[in-house]
Amino acid sequence: MAGATEDEAAQIFDSVLENRCLPGQKEVVLANAAFAIQVLERGQKSIDECIAIARESIESGAALRTFKKFAELNS
Repeated sequence: MAGATEDEAAQIFDSVLENRCLPGQKEVVLANAAFAIQVLERGQKSIDECIAIARESIESGAALRTFKKFAELNS
């Protein structure tokens, strides 16, 4: 499930952003993203709301588009 090498980790990262990863991989990313969102929201949203926001971002393709824009601006 986890990447043993940098290349494997990069493949997993890409598959999560493309919403074609294993369910467990997606759940780990959703949990981490939800806690980050909750911090940014200063605790104003429940963890369930933050998980929903993270899930929507991945499933809608918004997370992938944002990452591509970030990579473009930093290359």
